[in-house]
Amino acid sequence: MGSPIIVITLRQGRGMDARHGAKTTDDEGRLKFHFQSFVSFNVANRTIMALWKARSLSPEQKVQIVEEESETKFLQTEESGSFLGLEDVSMSEIYSYSLSVPINFLSELFGGGELDRKVMEKAGCLTYSSTPWESVKTDVYERQLYYRFDKHVSRFGGEVTSTQQKYPLSDRKGWIVEDVMTLHGVPLGDFFNLHLRYQIEDFPSRLKGCHVRVSTGIAWLKSTRHQKRISKNIISSLKDRLKLIFNAVEKEFENR
Repeated sequence: MGSPIIVITLRQGRGMDARHGAKTTDDEGRLKFHFQSFVSFNVANRTIMALWKARSLSPEQKVQIVEEESETKFLQTEESGSFLGLEDVSMSEIYSYSLSVPINFLSELFGGGELDRKVMEKAGCLTYSSTPWESVKTDVYERQLYYRFDKHVSRFGGEVTSTQQKYPLSDRKGWIVEDVMTLHGVPLGDFFNLHLRYQIEDFPSRLKGCHVRVSTGIAWLKSTRHQKRISKNIISSLKDRLKLIFNAVEKEFENR
């Protein structure tokens, strides 16, 4: 859940010697292969496109081209701590807010517990579920999310699969949570992934509360003439949703 998938459909009659590795066969008898082991969709897309361009070359030449296409981005991901292609996306801050709640309470919004579920449901995320945080390397944790949009949030409804990573700030007084969202069942939802970065910082000890900054970016996977309008609508909707989420966190703290 939340992992990018590359689906390759072969022409009818092709690849029968590898049919044991196919995920499914469609109504026309064509084999469908699913690949999920890439670091990010962008890396996967570069790899597939490189192979397609090099389809007339020898196996050794294909391997060399794929390595040249993906090695630099992969190394940047490993060294910087960024994940899922975030290094490819231009991020802009769209929300900044000081909350009158302790940072430990706000952190529960990303904890997978009752606060997480209640606030997200108030924000129009139905059948909300999350996996436990798992350590992927020192001080870096990852989890997956799934939910459906309420029709009041999106008139098309739709579903979201999301992968989040979190890691502490360098001064250990807060967290970064990075989120890559994939939309399903909405118009042009397969044209892009939505990237969010939450920066949560504790106030100095003499003050009560914490501060959150949210940045976002859109990774375009396909070209569309509606790109500007889609981006504008997404940013507007996100701002409203973020305001609702963090106001709900404060109300939950007051009512506890």
